[in-house]
Amino acid sequence: MSQDQLRIGILSDDFYPHSGGVSRSIEQQIDHLVALGHEVTLFAPQWELEPPTNCRWVALPQWRLPGTPSYLCSLAAHPALARRLVEEHDLDVVHSQNERGSLYLGAMMARAAGIPQVHTFHSNYVGTHHTNTVSSGFNSLTYLPLTPRLLGLAGGRPDVAVRLPLTPAAHEDSVHARRDWRNLARISAGVDAFTSPAGYMIDCIVDAAPGLAGRGHVVPSGINPLFAAATRRRDPADRRIRIVTCSRLGSEKRVDVLVRAFAELDRPDAELVIIGTGPAEAGLRRLAEAIPGDRVRFLGRLDTAEVAAQMADADIYVLASYHFDTQGMVLAEAAAAGAPILYCDERLQVGVSPQNSLLTGPSPAELAAGLATLADDPERRRRMSQASREASLRFTGETMARAYVAVYRQAIDRVNGRSSTPDGVATAPPHPRSPQRPRSASRSRPAG
Repeated sequence: MSQDQLRIGILSDDFYPHSGGVSRSIEQQIDHLVALGHEVTLFAPQWELEPPTNCRWVALPQWRLPGTPSYLCSLAAHPALARRLVEEHDLDVVHSQNERGSLYLGAMMARAAGIPQVHTFHSNYVGTHHTNTVSSGFNSLTYLPLTPRLLGLAGGRPDVAVRLPLTPAAHEDSVHARRDWRNLARISAGVDAFTSPAGYMIDCIVDAAPGLAGRGHVVPSGINPLFAAATRRRDPADRRIRIVTCSRLGSEKRVDVLVRAFAELDRPDAELVIIGTGPAEAGLRRLAEAIPGDRVRFLGRLDTAEVAAQMADADIYVLASYHFDTQGMVLAEAAAAGAPILYCDERLQVGVSPQNSLLTGPSPAELAAGLATLADDPERRRRMSQASREASLRFTGETMARAYVAVYRQAIDRVNGRSSTPDGVATAPPHPRSPQRPRSASRSRPAG
């Protein structure tokens, strides 16, 4: 093994690889880290696991109530399992991807092996207060304050002072928002580096803990090449205005707002195509029944290639979520497929620009006005489509992988005492590297 090659352990609580944007991001991360010559081991729940073919993997036990979605699944985390995993897999860094079992198991593994833990915040908990008031409020008062404590018990090493954030942007979403950001900063203080696809996430966390400024990194998720390869399949004679959206059908994605906007648009030559499944689907179908002409179609869950094809066929791609998504990975995917984009969240920056997208307000009326503007201007849509293809070239999987490698190396230097915080004070004592261990020959044995 060359000195430039890293041994990376990626931990996820989500079903791999098709449960949502987090898993799609991890899939691209693995593909391109391996292509760059690094050795990757995926640690994921055994439930619905489709093992990757290009890297090592371990199917882990999970905590999950039957029938619940992937975001309620959690890896089982306990010290004996962590010790066994680091004995069987010689790693340079562990990268946890959710604030559930993977966060704690990653901390236990990092402490047992004397290596750094990098963590990615894919979810904006503060944004859930708009659409899930009761459950998100309960989360703010219970699990989020508990998570940093559990991380500390698991081996996290908090070493930075944390406060309530000061900027107005950090508390505009909810009465709980400032406390939420403080708790996310406490989590960040317990790991050696943290990332998010969203700049505003990093900014609000650092606002709550200025000493973390050197440890936070914005790393947009890479896009599957299938989206850039997708071409328009529609018959040129088809003059319908096809409006497409793709997401988990949950209240936080506000697909109901899009359906209401489509009803307000009231154009017989337009159709709305909804891709995805989720708990809000039954209510969305009832809402769509009031729109005449069977002009709302639900396609359910599709594979990546078919999602890309549907986006390439879109006249307008719409994301109606507001102050919830971090990157909004579907925006960059839609851009890669050449779709003009309509969205309403000014915080989102990846895959959108004034040339390829139209930003509106979040209400049904404002979204409907935006739809009408684009529906009435086919030449503008043509220019936006071309600009989308060009904008997406910046968000490749290789770009994401190289950014993560830089984060990993910085975290390794930090743990080995070769780097410091912005104030010049060393943040962690040196840790001797674990001795070289024989690698496990099995790539598919479930871990108990």
